[in-house]
Amino acid sequence: MELKSVVIVFLFVAVVFPTTVFANTSVAPERIDHSEIESKIGAKAYVVMDRATGELLTIKQENRVWPIASLTKLVTASLVLEQGVSTNTKVAMRNADNVGGARLWVNDGDTLSVDDLFYATLVASANNAANALSRATGFSKEEFVQKMNSYAKSLNLSQTKFVDQSGIDPGNQSTPLEMAQIAQDVLQKKEIQRYTTTAQRFIRVANKGITKKMISTNWMLYKPQYDDVFVTGGKTGYLNESGWNLVVTLEPKKNDERELLIVLFGASSRAQSFADAEKLAMWSWDVYDWKSTSVTSQLSSLSQ
Repeated sequence: MELKSVVIVFLFVAVVFPTTVFANTSVAPERIDHSEIESKIGAKAYVVMDRATGELLTIKQENRVWPIASLTKLVTASLVLEQGVSTNTKVAMRNADNVGGARLWVNDGDTLSVDDLFYATLVASANNAANALSRATGFSKEEFVQKMNSYAKSLNLSQTKFVDQSGIDPGNQSTPLEMAQIAQDVLQKKEIQRYTTTAQRFIRVANKGITKKMISTNWMLYKPQYDDVFVTGGKTGYLNESGWNLVVTLEPKKNDERELLIVLFGASSRAQSFADAEKLAMWSWDVYDWKSTSVTSQLSSLSQ
C-alpha cells in the first residue's frame, strides 16, 4: 500500500545512517500530490526510500519474505572489502565454484585478481566469481556464510538469512524493508558504488594473459530509455523462485539531493524490473517536494 500522509521514518538510524548521510539535508520530502502508483507497478513487493532521511515514500508488501537471489552478492562483496584483502591478490578459480546460473567462463586453476573478481561479481553477476571472491578471505563457505548471518543479526534483521555467497540458493531470503537497510549500509561504500555503476569492464585471466568482457546486468546504466535517471549504485537478481529482483539508487541528475533507494521483488521480467523502478522514481519526484536546506547553507546564513 502507499503511505497516505507524510511520515518521516528514520530507519535503523544507529546502524545504517552515519552522521555524514544526514549532513546532506535537514528536512524530509513533503507529499504534495496524492496520485497513486501501485496499479502501475508489476513487481510483487517494493520499497521506495529517500536516502538522505530514510523517509519511506511508498511501499507494498514491505515485510514479505522473499528469495533475494543475486542481491546476496552485495553482502558478499561488502564483507570481502571489510577483510582488507588486497585487490591485487590473485585467486585461482575452482570447479567447485561453479554452482549454476550466471558464471565466468574460465577453467579450473585460472587466476584472476580480487579486483577483477569484484567486477565479475557485481557487474556480470557471475556466481563462480562470487564464490572465488569469498575464498580470497581465507574463510570456508561455512565460515563466510556465518559471517553473512552475523552481519544480518548486527543490523537486527530478523527476516533475513543467508545460506550461500552467490544467491543461487533460494534459501537466501529477506524482505524489501530489510533489504533496503542492507542496501543503505552497503551502497554507501565508495568501492561498491564504483563496481555497481560500471556498465562495461574488461577483466584479465592472469595466467593466460587474455581478457573477458563483462557487461552489467543493470540496464539502467547504459540503455537509452533510462537516460532520464542517474544511477548511483545497485544490483540485480533472478531465480525461478524469485522472479526479477532489483536494488537501485537513483537521482534525477548527477549530484541531485533527491536520491532514492528502490528495492523491488518479483517482477515478471528483467525489463519490467527496470521499468517499475523508473516509474517509482518518476512518481516520487513528481508527488514529493524536497524543500530541504543544506547544513552548509544554514551555517553560512547564521554567520552573516
